[in-house]
Amino acid sequence: MDVIDLLIQQHREVDALFQAFRRAPDDTSRKELCIQLAEALMLHTTIEERWVYPKAARVVGDDKIEHAEEDHQEMTKLLGEIVRMRDDMNAVKARVDSLERVVKRHIADEEQNILPQVAKNVTEKEIGMSCKDLVREASKIRREEMKDWGEASV
Repeated sequence: MDVIDLLIQQHREVDALFQAFRRAPDDTSRKELCIQLAEALMLHTTIEERWVYPKAARVVGDDKIEHAEEDHQEMTKLLGEIVRMRDDMNAVKARVDSLERVVKRHIADEEQNILPQVAKNVTEKEIGMSCKDLVREASKIRREEMKDWGEASV
């Protein structure tokens, strides 16, 4: 699997988590899905920001990468709020709806305007790590970034 396949697979996994959240039978399940969403999205954004976007900027332009990073900042803010307020499910549901809108817009933009160009013009060698190594390193970083969100998120 190459890094583009990994990122697209992660997009599909996040979509599935949003669907699972909407279909969850109870608040306990929704709370767990909030943590899973946060972990999945933080892992994904870490891979993109640390390893993919720096290489992508030369082929798609800084403006597209800056826009994508702004989306990531908005996602991270919403994720922190969701995890911290996970005991108030009414508030969480509203934030998850907002997060889903941001994520869907971001995925569509990325899959149309960034990833195809990266796939054609950036090699795994340029990224400097295999997908397995990217996930391992990003997992360490993600845990550190999420530790102030609460015990259940690490």
